[in-house]
Amino acid sequence: MRNILSYILIISTLLVAGGCSKLKNVVSSEAPFSESLQREYFEGTQHLLKGDKEAAYNSFLRCSEEEPEVASFHYDLGKIDYELGRMESALLQLDLAVNLDGENDWYRYYRGRTLVAIGKFDEASKDFEVWISKRPGDLEALRECTDIFLKEGEGWNAYNLLVFYEEEIALNVDVRLDRLSLISISDFKFNAFEDFIDQAIKDFPEEPMFLYHKGALAAFVKDYDRAIPIFEKLRLEHPYFMDAALDLESCYSAVGREEDAYNLKLVIFKSDNVRVVDKLSILKDFFITGHLQKDKQEEFVNLLEISIEEHPQDPDLLHYASLYWYNQRDYERSRDALKIVVREKPTSIDAVIDYLGVIYDLKDWEGLIEEGEKASLIFPLEPIIFLYIGDGYHSLKLYSKAISSYKNGLAVTLDSPKISAALQNALAFSYRDGGMKEKSYSAFELSLAFEASPYVMNNHAFFLATDNHNLQNALKWSTLANEMIPDEPNFMDTQALILHLLVRNSDALEWIVAAQTMLSSPDAVFLEREGDIRYSLGEYARANELWESAILAGGGKKRLNEKLNRQNSGNE
Repeated sequence: MRNILSYILIISTLLVAGGCSKLKNVVSSEAPFSESLQREYFEGTQHLLKGDKEAAYNSFLRCSEEEPEVASFHYDLGKIDYELGRMESALLQLDLAVNLDGENDWYRYYRGRTLVAIGKFDEASKDFEVWISKRPGDLEALRECTDIFLKEGEGWNAYNLLVFYEEEIALNVDVRLDRLSLISISDFKFNAFEDFIDQAIKDFPEEPMFLYHKGALAAFVKDYDRAIPIFEKLRLEHPYFMDAALDLESCYSAVGREEDAYNLKLVIFKSDNVRVVDKLSILKDFFITGHLQKDKQEEFVNLLEISIEEHPQDPDLLHYASLYWYNQRDYERSRDALKIVVREKPTSIDAVIDYLGVIYDLKDWEGLIEEGEKASLIFPLEPIIFLYIGDGYHSLKLYSKAISSYKNGLAVTLDSPKISAALQNALAFSYRDGGMKEKSYSAFELSLAFEASPYVMNNHAFFLATDNHNLQNALKWSTLANEMIPDEPNFMDTQALILHLLVRNSDALEWIVAAQTMLSSPDAVFLEREGDIRYSLGEYARANELWESAILAGGGKKRLNEKLNRQNSGNE
């Protein structure tokens, strides 16, 4: 018997560390328990240690039936019920345990958790208060209970536990800050926020966060006369509390104190205590509000350079900077920044697409293919990547590889007509440049089936016309393109060409003359086209003048001189 009791003492000591029964009633009762009960309890602890909770439950249940006045038996049963999700049964057993031993904080803790699980939050708070009271300096225990409520969306009950701690145990700045945080993030109504802040300032005058929120309240209602002195006081007394610097900069900007605002921006951007996301926000706002002013542009660039110097590897900052440099046509610096972004954030599809885009603009076709192939391994279902790879091959005149890349892109394009249209359009050019004109015509038609782009219409019509192929289809697409974008001189030139080939020269002349009125300076192609049309109309002298003007405008001398010689021979 003595050995069994000693073993139970050891097991109970181990279980206490996990919040289980202390078993003091089992081993210290004035009337010793029966040997069968002790063996039953021993078996139960063995099952529990092995993870067989149901078997342990049955053993503890037999113990509780023999000794119903032992609170720890009911606690063990209730805890197992709770862990197995049997909340009603858990509450029944834990009520019995608490009724038998109301001072046991672990019984109250698990009953509190059970009450939360079944939605009885106010009752749970009372049990948690007992558990917290037994741990007066343990803020982790307090936060454990508040977190239980927060996971259930019960911010108000969590808040009241924090209030309980300060009212019944001790004032604590960290607890007050937790209360402030809950007020800020929860959706419960709190009508006395300013009073709360004033009391917090009084209780904890050395904590800057409370005074900061007083200033933030004033700034929120645009009471800058009140907000600015508060933030300036914080800057003086707590120079490393950068939240105040950020809000003070905003206030200075709002009241037109631009020099003060910019000087404070410099402090903010050189600080390690300000998040990159906050610096980015300032950059974006500053660019939007001041991008039309030269001096503001200089200040913006200075801040951008400082931020890059302070955070040379930050991907979000570099991505933003790369877009700015790209817009400034500093493509190489943009590419170098994006190279780091892609390295640091290899799964960012936006960064990858921007990276390939700037390589494309640099006309680094080998680099475009290399980086595109790498990207396709990470994003095998992203068709735009295959579009870029194809463009690289096309620019190197490797048309069969370009065609293969575009087809790979089409194979993974789902429910994106615009991308499908772009891939078919690119495919049409590779087919054409690769000598497969019929396939090119079909690809243009497929592109237009996905998206009715007037530019694709014009290209398709122009190629049909230059090939003197299916001119009625060419006229259809050219007419539609000119309807969609009227007065576009290149579209009008295509229409003139088609009408000329259809021997509708009077109509063609109207189109080419009108097209040239849209130009800011003479164009060799347009002059030559008008000369061809007038020649067909028998206006030989005028045609001759136009061809000579086309040569002066930079047109092909050999071709134009042949036309002039033909004209001169005709005159002879």
